[in-house]
Amino acid sequence: MSNTDHAGVRITVIGLNARGAALASALAAAGNTVTVWDEAGQSDKEHVAADASRAGSLEVAFAAAALIILCVEDYEAARRILERADRHAVHDVVNLTSGTSAQARETATWLVNGGGCYLDGALMAHPEHVGKHDTVLVYSGSEEVFNRHAAVLGQLGGATYLGPDAGVAALYDLAMLNFAWATLTGFLHTVALLGTAQVQARTVAPLLQHWLSTTITEVITDYAWQVDAREYPGDEEWLELDAPLMDHLVHASEEHGLDTALPQLIRALTSKGIAAGHGKDSYASLIEIMRN
Repeated sequence: MSNTDHAGVRITVIGLNARGAALASALAAAGNTVTVWDEAGQSDKEHVAADASRAGSLEVAFAAAALIILCVEDYEAARRILERADRHAVHDVVNLTSGTSAQARETATWLVNGGGCYLDGALMAHPEHVGKHDTVLVYSGSEEVFNRHAAVLGQLGGATYLGPDAGVAALYDLAMLNFAWATLTGFLHTVALLGTAQVQARTVAPLLQHWLSTTITEVITDYAWQVDAREYPGDEEWLELDAPLMDHLVHASEEHGLDTALPQLIRALTSKGIAAGHGKDSYASLIEIMRN
């Protein structure tokens, strides 16, 4: 049976943190033969997939499968484990450990120079989302590894290949987390402000979700074209139009005793944009301030 068959693939998952355990569980549930190993010697059975076997040593773990999936604390731990396992004995490695682009590229170069094949990846979800079709996972590095194990990777969620640069997936990871944190911080400030009028968060959430799925998604698409072209027509909204509204938001937040760090940041970036000559340009022009 080849590694592209739907089930029955022999896989070793290294790392029994919450994400690693979720990966092992999803792969075992899909009918694969899964072996797990953890550097810390985690013995809590709750962290081990019911249908996965526990390797007694790292050597046994690596010998048990041609596909190795790493999900450990950091790239230093990943490199340490790969060194202990003898990189020359490693064939296909998929690393879902979080880190930086530089760390991913360094690890890829080191492993490939030793004869291995490396695919870096990022899980853009919480452990409970692993195995669901709409869960986002991105990969970069060896296209051969991605294609060879496409069926297995698809069992973890939606798998998107981003190209041969092993560092791109890690950059996507941080960039998308940035988007999530910025968006969720905006949501929290919004419901805190509305909460001063006794509006419950669960009351406004459906309205925000509808607004995001209609108006805001269209704005993001429009801004993407503007950013790539580096042209920011202020036909419908422009920074000098937005600035007074930002003043109102800061003042309202102050009046209601809320932390003003977020609206102050937005106002400060807008002021820099106007000072740099983008007063008549769209809000998307603030990317030029961020780039500088």
